[in-house]
Amino acid sequence: MSTSSDFLSSSSHPPLRQRVSAFWRWWTQELRQLLPDRLSSLGGGRVPLVQLRNGDVTLIDARTTTPPAIVAMDTLEPVAQRSAMRQLLSNVGETRGRVRLVLSREEALVRRVTLPGATEENLQQVLGFEMDRLTPFKAEDVYFDYRVVARDPATGQIQVQVALARRDLVDAKVEKLRGWGANVQGVTVQDDVSHAAPLDLLPHEMRGQEESARDRYLVPALAILVVFLLAVALLYPVYLKREVVIGLNPQLAKAKQEAEATDVVRTSLERQVTDYNFLAARKQGSWPALAFVEEVSRLLPDNTWVNQMDVKTVGKTREIQVTGETASASKLIEIFEGSNVLQNATPKGAVTRGSLPGTERFMIVAEAKPRPLPPQRSLIEVAEALPAMASPPPAQPAPPPEAEPAVATPVAPPKAAPKAQPAVRGR
Repeated sequence: MSTSSDFLSSSSHPPLRQRVSAFWRWWTQELRQLLPDRLSSLGGGRVPLVQLRNGDVTLIDARTTTPPAIVAMDTLEPVAQRSAMRQLLSNVGETRGRVRLVLSREEALVRRVTLPGATEENLQQVLGFEMDRLTPFKAEDVYFDYRVVARDPATGQIQVQVALARRDLVDAKVEKLRGWGANVQGVTVQDDVSHAAPLDLLPHEMRGQEESARDRYLVPALAILVVFLLAVALLYPVYLKREVVIGLNPQLAKAKQEAEATDVVRTSLERQVTDYNFLAARKQGSWPALAFVEEVSRLLPDNTWVNQMDVKTVGKTREIQVTGETASASKLIEIFEGSNVLQNATPKGAVTRGSLPGTERFMIVAEAKPRPLPPQRSLIEVAEALPAMASPPPAQPAPPPEAEPAVATPVAPPKAAPKAQPAVRGR
């Protein structure tokens, strides 16, 4: 029966179960304050408060701006008493006869007590054991309720507000109200009426029950509705995304097919470009034999004769061997080093006297320099060149036939006799 509306203002750390329970009670009480009058039956919120004194019923907490209504029940017949109670509650919008009994200051006792913080977990049992020490009454003679109003972590103590009333007094007033047709939902004290969650002295088993089956099943039905709406809120976006995915599947399949076709074309172009670049590199990656002949003819001076020139492949390099006669064989090495085609020129064998006076017979061996490769064609260049290569040029119309002029056949002049050729030399 304990309540703890001071949950938010508490600065200590009670057990988790106590904190969750206090928060739940505070939250439900705040929601009840926001409910409209026609929904006040949810959770028993906004029940009219009545006070019974000397046979008169006073409505002290009406939901209207009219002055409190007082009905003298002792002056009426039993049937008229029930009709008057029903009319009194109907005037404030209560159609099911629910009331909450309010005890005056003379009929109830409210006080604060200080207890160790360890007792908060079983506070109801502790108050029952200590009732005769804290109050002039025994626990079996009173109805009581409590609320934790403060906690002191430094001293490890709590302050508890306790409200209690004699059982015989409460039972008599409750029985009288029920005899007049009222459905008693609880019993509170006058000093605690204005609290957001007033103390309730009436045990749960003695409180009035809901009269209609609709009200009994209303809360479970609302809970089921909330669960259903939550499931819809979670699953409906998934359903919408599923529909979007299904709608995009044909486009995805078409795009995949086009991508595969494009990939086949790209692979074929890459293979053709690779083959083209390979053949071009093999063709132009080495110097032709004519280039060596031209280079040797350009390098050798006029006083040099070449008798023999050999081009052969040694390992991965090409070697050029030049044999001939010159005025100075030692200067030929320096001349070969300035070549753009040959490198590493070295003499081979001994230098001997030539067949002509003042000449030397030489043999020089040199290696071919690596030839610069042509720039390789990229895939984009090949792709751009394909349309021009694929489309043949437009056919030109044939010219009309004309009479061909007579052409005189030239007479070849008589060949002159060949002259004697000198020995092969550099130039």
